[in-house]
Amino acid sequence: MSFLNPAMLFGMTALAIPIIVHLLNRRRFKKIQWAAMRFLQVSLERNQRRMKVEDWILLLLRMAIVALIALAASRPTTDWLKSKGLSSKLTASIIIDSSASMLRKDETEQENRFSIAQRIADEVLNSLPKGSATSMILGANSSGKGIKEPTHDIVRAKKTLEASKATHRGSDLFPAIESAITTLQDRPSSQKELVIITDGEASAWRQYEAITRSLDQSKKDTNAIIVLVGKNPDENLAITRLDQKTPIASVDQPVRLAVEVTNFGKVEANDIEVQMSINKEPIGDPTIIEAIPAGESRTITTFIELTDPGYQQISSTININDALEIDNSREIVIRGINKARALLVDGQPGRDLTESETFFLQNALVPVPPELTDSFFLGADRVSIGDFPSTSLDDYRAIFLANVSDFPEEFLPDLINFVESGGGLVVFPGDNIDATFYNKILHEKAGLLPAAFGEIIPEQGEGNTLIIQASGYNHPLVDLWNDPGAGTLSNVKTLKAYKLSLENTTNNNKATVALRYSDGSAAVVESNYGLGKVYQFSSTADTDWNDLPVQPAFLPIVHRVFGSILSKQDAGININVGETFIRKGPSSWIDKKATISYSNSPTASEISADEDANGASIEYNEINESGIYSLTIHDPFESIQFSASGDPRESNPELLSEAQKERLREVSLKFLETTDPKEISAALTRERKGAELWPILLLIAALITILELFLSQKFSQEK
Repeated sequence: MSFLNPAMLFGMTALAIPIIVHLLNRRRFKKIQWAAMRFLQVSLERNQRRMKVEDWILLLLRMAIVALIALAASRPTTDWLKSKGLSSKLTASIIIDSSASMLRKDETEQENRFSIAQRIADEVLNSLPKGSATSMILGANSSGKGIKEPTHDIVRAKKTLEASKATHRGSDLFPAIESAITTLQDRPSSQKELVIITDGEASAWRQYEAITRSLDQSKKDTNAIIVLVGKNPDENLAITRLDQKTPIASVDQPVRLAVEVTNFGKVEANDIEVQMSINKEPIGDPTIIEAIPAGESRTITTFIELTDPGYQQISSTININDALEIDNSREIVIRGINKARALLVDGQPGRDLTESETFFLQNALVPVPPELTDSFFLGADRVSIGDFPSTSLDDYRAIFLANVSDFPEEFLPDLINFVESGGGLVVFPGDNIDATFYNKILHEKAGLLPAAFGEIIPEQGEGNTLIIQASGYNHPLVDLWNDPGAGTLSNVKTLKAYKLSLENTTNNNKATVALRYSDGSAAVVESNYGLGKVYQFSSTADTDWNDLPVQPAFLPIVHRVFGSILSKQDAGININVGETFIRKGPSSWIDKKATISYSNSPTASEISADEDANGASIEYNEINESGIYSLTIHDPFESIQFSASGDPRESNPELLSEAQKERLREVSLKFLETTDPKEISAALTRERKGAELWPILLLIAALITILELFLSQKFSQEK
């Protein structure tokens, strides 16, 4: 026999109370000398012995009542009595892994892992003793949905379980486990049970050390039961990446895409067909990947052409039947443009066009013969600094300031509004610029520039040049040169440059160094400003201070700068499942109703735009499935598409190692690898405390109380 509340055994000390009361209330007789009393002496002695017996009977009954109540309060349990009605009540928390890998079908199973997990969880609910409470958490890479606070309504828990489904989210069980343990610790129940049902894939245990530490610390008062339902499949091919590589997606122009296919199987995969589609319509013939060895990836480059402007759904699919179907395709959204124009402000026009400060910029933006400039998807107009303040900015998407000394401060609000509304500002310095104007007005006052212009570097002297970093291109502006086939930027020679200081910046938007020199100083800095973007270069746009404009890298850098400006407003239209979709908009959106719809669901979610520092913002965090979503603002009407992609780690079927499993056996009450629900319920029944005897003890105490009352009345009657 064991006790669930042994501290209440101290209640046995209350047995002294009836004894003390008995001693204090013993029947006392006053002796009176009375001659006739001697005739009753014999009868009195006989009655006195009877009354003592009666008092002892009542005393023992009262002591038994106190003892039984104290014993019941200590909640004794026993294994020899099997009764579900008397089974020890407990508080349980059931965690079901609802990540994408749970949709995998193992070879020997006709249903996916999540369906198996549902059956096991249902059996756990059926095995709970009457009066128990339980929570039901569907955990992926968050603390999970479902019923977080334990409820005694088992019917509600069953309905939640029945309505649940696996998501396309990535796996991270730690938030759900930590949340469940915290909730259980706050419950007064003496028996606590944590049941974790997952597939055992290593990706779900990415915070393995934190999970085992939490389970180990909680095992004093919480019994953890871990159930693994997954097996390692022999093969799985997945599209693990689909990226747009052409910075500007223009109508009727080739758009370069990169598609990565990974073989997570155990044998080489051959002749894999990769089919591209636009708006669900296949384009061209499939690209064939001849072979992908086990555990390796292959990336193909493919081109598409957009026939219409606006949002386009681009998908890549491999036609293969394997254990996990959702990773056989991947989708992104691209917004095509007809034509975008840039305004080039020339701070030093020169005597002829070739001596102009913007000569190389204009030819990089529009690298076609004059007869083709009208049909090219980019346009560039040159103006002098004198004409800049009077130029209408409505026709342009970006402004390039090339060695511009300054401009009237009255024009500053128009420039700020242009960038805040989604335009771009690109600044190239030179001998003409007034560094004080840029630092005081554009950097400190307006916060437009992400950095302040410092001293000119390097120190003048023969042979002193700045070399651009040779590797580690982490910013999208220059990540092209991580591919050795694209060449290197380290052959660019810079004779003069301004030191760009990011310290004490007043720009509310975080500045990022896009490119550095080999000595660590910043060569290019960028930041977001409202809905727009700002780039700040440290050297000139012509060959006065450096030779970048005559290097092959200049054209892709300029196009990537312009492309990132064009796509800034569409930043975040391609996100991962589980992330929050955020869309910035103009102030006219504030408090306006909008709907989010998913391509594979007939229902839509209603949301509203909130005010933020730069206008309006819409946030939506219920992205649980991969595919295409649509955001519709109803007044004024606007439709925006975005995509959500699954975590590639979910495609990797690698399981926990034997050493990791052994550690989990140490920190849990039970560790099972099975798909049989009956095996789970049998194991739980064996490990749980036996039947509780307190109802029986209270019943006996009640019966004795009734007996004591009856005898008290009977004994008190006159005889």
